[in-house]
Amino acid sequence: MDNSNINKMLNQLSKKLNIDKSKLENAAKSGQIDDVLKNADSSQTKQIQEVLSDPKKTKQILQSPQAQKLIKMFENDNKNN
Repeated sequence: MDNSNINKMLNQLSKKLNIDKSKLENAAKSGQIDDVLKNADSSQTKQIQEVLSDPKKTKQILQSPQAQKLIKMFENDNKNN
Protein backbone atom coordinates (compact mmCIF):
# COMPACT_ATOMS: atom_id res chain seq x y z
CA MET A 1 0.00 0.00 0.00
CA ASP A 2 1.50 3.32 -0.97
CA ASN A 3 1.47 6.41 1.23
CA SER A 4 -1.35 8.09 -0.70
CA ASN A 5 -3.65 5.11 -0.08
CA ILE A 6 -2.68 5.01 3.59
CA ASN A 7 -3.37 8.74 3.91
CA LYS A 8 -6.76 8.38 2.24
CA MET A 9 -7.68 5.52 4.55
CA LEU A 10 -6.52 7.45 7.63
CA ASN A 11 -8.45 10.53 6.53
CA GLN A 12 -11.65 8.55 6.08
CA LEU A 13 -11.25 6.71 9.36
CA SER A 14 -10.43 9.87 11.30
CA LYS A 15 -13.55 11.56 9.94
CA LYS A 16 -15.71 8.51 10.65
CA LEU A 17 -14.44 8.16 14.22
CA ASN A 18 -14.07 11.91 14.80
CA ILE A 19 -10.43 11.46 15.81
CA ASP A 20 -7.43 13.56 14.82
CA LYS A 21 -5.60 11.90 11.92
CA SER A 22 -2.17 12.18 13.55
CA LYS A 23 -3.44 10.52 16.74
CA LEU A 24 -4.93 7.72 14.70
CA GLU A 25 -1.72 7.27 12.73
CA ASN A 26 0.41 7.17 15.87
CA ALA A 27 -1.94 4.64 17.48
CA ALA A 28 -1.80 2.42 14.42
CA LYS A 29 1.99 2.53 14.37
CA SER A 30 2.30 1.82 18.08
CA GLY A 31 -0.51 -0.75 18.23
CA GLN A 32 -2.20 1.17 21.05
CA ILE A 33 -5.64 1.57 19.55
CA ASP A 34 -7.35 1.63 22.97
CA ASP A 35 -5.98 5.13 23.60
CA VAL A 36 -7.57 6.34 20.38
CA LEU A 37 -10.90 4.71 21.09
CA LYS A 38 -11.12 6.61 24.36
CA ASN A 39 -11.39 9.80 22.30
CA ALA A 40 -13.79 8.43 19.68
CA ASP A 41 -17.52 8.98 19.60
CA SER A 42 -19.05 6.68 22.22
CA SER A 43 -21.44 4.98 19.79
CA GLN A 44 -18.57 4.26 17.37
CA THR A 45 -16.39 2.97 20.20
CA LYS A 46 -19.17 0.71 21.41
CA GLN A 47 -19.66 -0.72 17.90
CA ILE A 48 -15.94 -1.37 17.46
CA GLN A 49 -15.65 -3.04 20.84
CA GLU A 50 -18.73 -5.20 20.20
CA VAL A 51 -17.34 -6.41 16.90
CA LEU A 52 -13.88 -7.10 18.30
CA SER A 53 -15.31 -9.01 21.26
CA ASP A 54 -17.49 -11.23 19.06
CA PRO A 55 -15.37 -13.71 17.06
CA LYS A 56 -18.25 -14.43 14.67
CA LYS A 57 -18.71 -10.74 13.80
CA THR A 58 -14.97 -10.22 13.52
CA LYS A 59 -14.69 -13.18 11.15
CA GLN A 60 -17.57 -11.84 9.04
CA ILE A 61 -15.89 -8.48 8.70
CA LEU A 62 -12.48 -9.95 7.93
CA GLN A 63 -14.02 -12.09 5.19
CA SER A 64 -15.78 -9.15 3.53
CA PRO A 65 -14.48 -8.10 0.10
CA GLN A 66 -13.40 -4.72 1.47
CA ALA A 67 -11.38 -6.26 4.29
CA GLN A 68 -9.81 -8.80 1.96
CA LYS A 69 -8.74 -5.98 -0.35
CA LEU A 70 -7.12 -4.13 2.58
CA ILE A 71 -5.40 -7.30 3.78
CA LYS A 72 -3.96 -7.92 0.31
CA MET A 73 -2.75 -4.32 0.11
CA PHE A 74 -1.02 -4.66 3.49
CA GLU A 75 0.52 -7.98 2.49
CA ASN A 76 1.86 -6.51 -0.74
CA ASP A 77 3.24 -3.52 1.17
CA ASN A 78 5.03 -5.83 3.61
CA LYS A 79 6.60 -7.79 0.74
CA ASN A 80 7.98 -4.54 -0.70
CA ASN A 81 9.57 -3.44 2.58
